[in-house]
Amino acid sequence: MSFRTEAVVQETGAAAIARQLGKEILSGRYPPGATLPGEIELALQFAASRNLVREALKSLAAKGLVEARKKAGTRVRPRAEWQMLDRELLSWRLESGPEFGFAVDLLALREAVEPAAAAAAATHQDKSMIAEIRTAFGEMVAAGADRQRFAAPDLRFHKAILAASGNEFMMAFGGMIEAALAAFIRISLRHREAPGPSIPLHEAVLTAIEAGDAEGARNAMLALLSRTRENIDKDAVR
Repeated sequence: MSFRTEAVVQETGAAAIARQLGKEILSGRYPPGATLPGEIELALQFAASRNLVREALKSLAAKGLVEARKKAGTRVRPRAEWQMLDRELLSWRLESGPEFGFAVDLLALREAVEPAAAAAAATHQDKSMIAEIRTAFGEMVAAGADRQRFAAPDLRFHKAILAASGNEFMMAFGGMIEAALAAFIRISLRHREAPGPSIPLHEAVLTAIEAGDAEGARNAMLALLSRTRENIDKDAVR
């Protein structure tokens, strides 16, 4: 039995097959335009039924990764058609650690959305959600130099800001990129001085939101994400 099959057998069902095939597509083992092995071959490779293979391929098709054509097999679709904000796709893509280009692309997306969300939160003034932001910040402070304790409230801090924006699409963005946010936090916390220097940057965001200062909140979030960019750059040269 191959290593790949052993890894999948430890899990169960079509989801496990979809995960493995998805990771192989994302890694370039099967590049855009390539044809996947047929159902019978995949069933043998994964020691699974053809029905499970079909379910897995349907799942990948729903994420924009593949398309099935009569008498032509299952083909990998162009990268531009992949649903990269799908939670599972992000999780699969990040499992081996975000490569520099991918991390930079995701950060650019965060830089476009999160400063606007912070400004919207300052304007919208949803008191219950602002209280969530403050609670998360308090837990970050309480974590001190404990990086493991710091990570979870850091994630909640950013998601609460997106929720506090009052914008349904920004709220959805938080859920879609949760895996990516967690990865960025892990990158930041790998650096020896972390998480201390980020505390005042987070506090500046919170203070501006509470004060209703939309422009201040936008700029404070940009400053916070700028530090994330510095951490990614440091990782790239390691």
